[in-house]
Amino acid sequence: MSYIAKTNIAGEETVALFNFTQIEYLNPVKLILFPLTWFRRWCYEFGVTNKRVVFKHGFISRKAVDLRLESIETVGISNGIIGRIFGYGNLTITGVGSTRPITVPNLANIIEVKKAIESAKDQFVINK
Repeated sequence: MSYIAKTNIAGEETVALFNFTQIEYLNPVKLILFPLTWFRRWCYEFGVTNKRVVFKHGFISRKAVDLRLESIETVGISNGIIGRIFGYGNLTITGVGSTRPITVPNLANIIEVKKAIESAKDQFVINK
């Protein structure tokens, strides 16, 4: 069971789960270290629920960031030319009153990620 599903509160449903890009497997060094690269990717989880955005990484020690939809101020994406071609990029979320933005690197389908967050945020405001 995923971290997001385990931590859902009453009335909360997972809207979307997103993967990280597989473009890193084209790097010859990372291809040689395939098990390590695969394991690192397996330890990352990013998703959107109808109440929050969740980013978790780690296996034995876990770091998780849960940002409630009502406290999201901006959602930004950045991707270079290779990222534009292959559809991946970095996501940056700024919370209201937050001093440091949350950056999630190398998300696949970055435009869909941004749309899912914005859509969930709009639905949250409508249903509130």
